[in-house]
Amino acid sequence: MALNPIDKSWSTNKKDIKYVNRDFASLRQALIEFTKTYFPNTNSDFTDASPGMMFMEQAAYVGDVLSYYTDAQLKESFINVASNYKNILTHAQNFGYVPKISRPSITTLTIYQQVPSKTMAGGAGFEPDYDYCVKIKEGMQVKSKTNDITFITMDVVDFTDATNRTISVLTQNAGNPEFYLLTKQVKVISATTITLDTSINSFKANPTINITDSQFIKIQSVKVNETTYYEVPYLAQEMVYIKEANASIFDQTLASDSSDTPYNLKLIKTPHRFTTRVTDLDNIQLRFGGASEDTANEMIVPNTKNVGLGLNNSISRLEESFDPSNFLKTSTYGIAPVGDVTIKYLSGGGISSNVASNELRTITSIEFDEDLLSFSSVNATLYENAKASIAVDNLIAATGGRGLETLDEIRENAIANFASQNRAVTKQDYEVRALSMDASFGSIAKVYVEQDTNNNPFAINMFTLGYDANGNLTQLNTATKNNLKTYLNDYRLITDAVNILDGYIINIGVNFEITTFSNYNKREVVLNCIQSITNYFNIYNRKINQPINLGELELELANVDGVSTIPKLEIYNICDETHSLNEYDIKTATKNKIVYPSLDPSIFELKFPNTDIKGRAL
Repeated sequence: MALNPIDKSWSTNKKDIKYVNRDFASLRQALIEFTKTYFPNTNSDFTDASPGMMFMEQAAYVGDVLSYYTDAQLKESFINVASNYKNILTHAQNFGYVPKISRPSITTLTIYQQVPSKTMAGGAGFEPDYDYCVKIKEGMQVKSKTNDITFITMDVVDFTDATNRTISVLTQNAGNPEFYLLTKQVKVISATTITLDTSINSFKANPTINITDSQFIKIQSVKVNETTYYEVPYLAQEMVYIKEANASIFDQTLASDSSDTPYNLKLIKTPHRFTTRVTDLDNIQLRFGGASEDTANEMIVPNTKNVGLGLNNSISRLEESFDPSNFLKTSTYGIAPVGDVTIKYLSGGGISSNVASNELRTITSIEFDEDLLSFSSVNATLYENAKASIAVDNLIAATGGRGLETLDEIRENAIANFASQNRAVTKQDYEVRALSMDASFGSIAKVYVEQDTNNNPFAINMFTLGYDANGNLTQLNTATKNNLKTYLNDYRLITDAVNILDGYIINIGVNFEITTFSNYNKREVVLNCIQSITNYFNIYNRKINQPINLGELELELANVDGVSTIPKLEIYNICDETHSLNEYDIKTATKNKIVYPSLDPSIFELKFPNTDIKGRAL
C-alpha cells in the first residue's frame, strides 16, 4: 500500500508505548508485553531459548546501555555530581577557578646579618653602622639539611629598612660593642624556579604552550622577544597590575613614603596577556590571544575612520557586511606571540616539602641589590664581611605542603569562587579585600567599613590604620592609600564610591591592684599580671570598634598564679606628645564593665605596656 507522508494513521501513535522503562529487566518485560499485545500471531514463544526472546533481550540490552550513557552524560554536565576528573577540571575553570596541581609548604625564615659599630653623634655611645646593611633580592634559595628540599624567598630583604628589624650586640671589644647583629624575617616557600625556552615561528591565532610538571605551582614570568606577557583570568581582561618601585624618578610626592611603601601599584592596559588552564594531572596549558601584531584593529573593526566616510575612490562602505568573527582577531583578546618564548615558573611543594623547625640553614643561592648603595663611606673589606655574614634559620616549622587537590576540594572551591565572583559587595568583602593587598604596597593593619553617613546610598567609608616600625598603630601614608585605591578599583562595583579615611586611635593605660596568697612573691605576681594584660591588649588581635570587656580582663588576672583578689582595675585615657592626641572620656563610655568605643570608628591601643600599665600588690 502506498503511504501518504501526511497520513499518519499507519504510525505507532495509537500504540500504547511506555517511556519510563530504563533498565534491562523493565525493558525486556515491556518488549514481551508489547509483542503479546500487538503481534499475538507473529510470536507466541517467550521461553529463554526462543529466537524471538534473543532479539528482544538484545534490544533491551541496547536500551539499557543507552539509558546508562544518557544519564552519565547528563550527570557529568553538573559540577556538583560529576565524577570524571577532566570534566570537573573543565567545569572548575569555566567557573573561573584554576585547580592547584601542587601546593608548597610555607614558613617564616629568620635572616641574620652582622654590621660594625660606630660612635654616635656627640660621642654619647655606640650604634650599628647602617651603611653596611645589605639588600637581598627576592629568590634567595635555602636548602633543608635533612631531605634537601629547596625553599625560596618571595620578597626583598632590605636591612636598611628599620621596619620589623631587631638589633642586638654580637661581639664586644674592651666592653664596647664591636659588631651588632641585625635580624629580619621573610616568607619562604618550598619551590625552585624552572626556565622553559620554546619558540613560535609563525603567526597562529590563539596559540598554546603546554607545561608538563606534576609539581607545578605558578607562573612567574613569560617573555616573548623581551616583551613581557601578563597572566589574566580571561583574555578579554585588558587591565593588569604591575609593581613599580616607589622612587623619585616616577613620583616625587609618593617617594617620600618609600621607607614604609617600597612599591607603587599601577594598573596598565596591555594586549600582551595569556591565561592558564589545567588540562590534566600534570599538564598546564598557556593560551594566548588571537590578534596579529602587524594588523591594526581599524582594518578589521568598523569605526568612524573606515565606515560612512567613503574611500578614496568614493565607494561608500555603509552597506558593506562585516564578519562578526573579526572581533576575535583584534587585540581586544590579546596579541598572539611570534618568536622566542621564555617561561619561568615555580615547581615544588607536596607533602614531602613540610620540614621541621631549624632545618633551613644552608644558603645555596643569593643575590644582592647594590644599584642604589653608596660605597664612598664604607670599608670594602668590612662590607664583604657583612655580606658573608648572612645566616638563616627557620624558627617555625614549614607546613601546608600538599599535592593535587582532591575532586571534592576542586568542586567546592570552584562553586565558592563562582559565588563570590571576586567582587567586593558586602562590608566583609571590602574589609577582607583591603587586608589582602600585598604588604610591599604598604602595610594595612586595621580596616573598618560602614555606610557613608552623608546620605549617599552608593558610598562607603573605609577607615584604615597601619603599623609603624615599632609595631604601633599609625595613619596610612599617601602612597599606601593611593595603592589601596588602585587595588580596590578592580573589585568594587561600578556604582560604589569608596572613601578611604583614617581610623581614630585611643591610647589607654591600665591601673590595677591585687592581693596575693601568702606563699607567693608579690613582685613576681605583679609582673605576671602585667604580662597577662599586655597579652590581652595585643594590638594584632584587636579590631576597630572593638569594646574592652573589663570582666574578661579581670578573669585574665584572676587566672594568674598567685592572685587572690582584684580590688581595683581601671582603664584611663593617655593623650600627650608620645601618644595619640585623641581625647576620650573612658569613664562615661563604661557601662556594666564594658568600655565602648566612640561613634567615630576607633580602636583602643595600649601603646607602651612597660610604662602604661601600673599595678601593685596590697
